[in-house]
Amino acid sequence: MADLNVTLTATPSGGSETIYALQVEELTVAIRRSPLQAPMPGTDPVQVDMGFSDPSVSIRGILPITSGQTASDGTADRAVIHKDLLEEIVTGAYANNITITIIAGAGASSNSTYVGKIGDFSATLMPGKEEIYWSYRLTLLSQLRD
Repeated sequence: MADLNVTLTATPSGGSETIYALQVEELTVAIRRSPLQAPMPGTDPVQVDMGFSDPSVSIRGILPITSGQTASDGTADRAVIHKDLLEEIVTGAYANNITITIIAGAGASSNSTYVGKIGDFSATLMPGKEEIYWSYRLTLLSQLRD
């Protein structure tokens, strides 16, 4: 299975943006709607959709233990984000300024970009046969896709 071509752009308050490559195994975009439903005696319930959307992006992948790996996103070589740096971004000044970009692949007309706040991050140390790595999950509470 090929890795998805995904970048994470982090911009600290007052700083310049940095673009990192993410090693992604699975990416899920979910849009939750919350219509109101009111029961009516003797008839079907009344349902009203107020037009609110609650989008989120969930990512599952692998993080290297240390820095130094690079990957190409088609336009430039990007540093692959490692566990300690991603943890720093999630908990630090970067957490309010995150952009996830899914690079357009074959047959796609444009990149998909999601901007938002990190809602959840977890990392699990996974011993492998050849090396040790971190498996991670990241949820971005996002705006609708640009």
